[in-house]
Amino acid sequence: MQLNADEHSDRVLSVLPSSGAPTFFDKESELELQRSFQPWARDSRWHPQVDEASVFHARLAHKAVEERCWEIGIGKGGQMYSMTSSFGEAMPPQSPQSQWMDETWQFTTIYEPLLGRDLPKSSQRFGNAFVHQSGIYTRQKGERPFYSPILADSFDAANRSFSVLSWAQIPDPSVNRSGVLVYAQYRDLGAGVIEVTYVIYNFEKHPMTNLGPWGGARTSVFPEHVISNPDGSYRFFTPYSYGSEGCRIDFDQTGGWAAVTQNAADPLSYAIAVVFGTDLDRRGDHYARPRYDVGNSRHGTRDYTVQATVIHIKDVPGTAHLLRMYFIIGTLADVATKANKLAPYATYAPLDLTTEGVPRVFLYADAEGLTRTRPQETAQPLCQVYAHPVRGSRPLFLIREVKTGRTFCTTDPYARCAREAFVNPLPEGHASFNKYETRTVYKAFAGETEWVDLLGFVLTEALPGHTPLASILPAREAFDPGECEPAEELFVRPAE
Repeated sequence: MQLNADEHSDRVLSVLPSSGAPTFFDKESELELQRSFQPWARDSRWHPQVDEASVFHARLAHKAVEERCWEIGIGKGGQMYSMTSSFGEAMPPQSPQSQWMDETWQFTTIYEPLLGRDLPKSSQRFGNAFVHQSGIYTRQKGERPFYSPILADSFDAANRSFSVLSWAQIPDPSVNRSGVLVYAQYRDLGAGVIEVTYVIYNFEKHPMTNLGPWGGARTSVFPEHVISNPDGSYRFFTPYSYGSEGCRIDFDQTGGWAAVTQNAADPLSYAIAVVFGTDLDRRGDHYARPRYDVGNSRHGTRDYTVQATVIHIKDVPGTAHLLRMYFIIGTLADVATKANKLAPYATYAPLDLTTEGVPRVFLYADAEGLTRTRPQETAQPLCQVYAHPVRGSRPLFLIREVKTGRTFCTTDPYARCAREAFVNPLPEGHASFNKYETRTVYKAFAGETEWVDLLGFVLTEALPGHTPLASILPAREAFDPGECEPAEELFVRPAE
């Protein structure tokens, strides 16, 4: 069956599972997708040295006559960079050195054993092993932001949702590599409720050590914060130093939600709740209990109340993970009522995606190599690949080399991107000397390659009914292994 571009994106993004959460469509409303940037439509009062046009990918607008309207901005890395309603802009005004890279709602994780804490302080950023859905920091004045490449997106008007897939980045030039795909769906449940669903897939050989949606609000708009109690009530809880003692609380010591608000003593004040749940699925192997971290910048230079959820997992690379949370916009009393209803629907679970349980897509040959779009009606497919990240599979990217214009397929997203040799700052004899010897600094942001598409997923073992990718001539000729497996060690389904 031939798939057009939209149908392919829909199939790729159908890995995001539906939920049984209640909806709140008591009054008539609609969700509108805006693809064109309209800077005159609102005054977000960003930092004067940043330009919203550089981050804009799409905007979702909840429109209604009898209830509060809201809009959220989706950035070029798939992150939620803006949230506006009657109160104005809720997201922080940004910093020129990390514009829409830290101060957004986004998925984050860490390859913690790889962190370069054993490097001298001046070199530690080259050992960065955090992973951001948003992209890579702008460290130099005038440097353009590099957002995580978006590989697919889809708007479902009937489901009132927008879904996006991106290859998440280590936020500094680093000797470490990101193998994290982030699928995110933003869904309007009505009356100020936004459901956010993530599916995370790590195709590197190193395990992630946590799943951590990270974000927050503009402290000057929402100066106070409350945390829910197990009985569904809430209490004033406004720490001002993120990461310090007393700023962290385990999910199961709460009612599953927290909220920033204009006045914690006034139930009618504006508020935004974050619903993270209490009893998350325990099928995954955990290091510690899930927790919520918070701290504001009341006494600092950033107008930012940080809110982060941290789920400590023992990741097995090649396993997909589901994470679902909610935002609620309204009065403090209203968001508390809805948050208590939604807390049971916030969840985490590893996903067991098998070759027999996911859809497949055909690949064809064209003038540039491989494509998932039939080039002409009579073209015959070469093979089939999996639309979803089945257990242990690797993503097959279509990448364009900017200098030559040539496209190639690969399972290594860093193939042919800019890089340089890392100068080891440690002396011989140092315990970590060998760890940093003959290493490479990867510079995906340098503009030498463009990530055109995600063709699908291929296997690294020869299961029955599969054939080597190298046995397909056009695929072999268009393939570049980079630093990953050669085409002889990757396997696909035959076309028939």
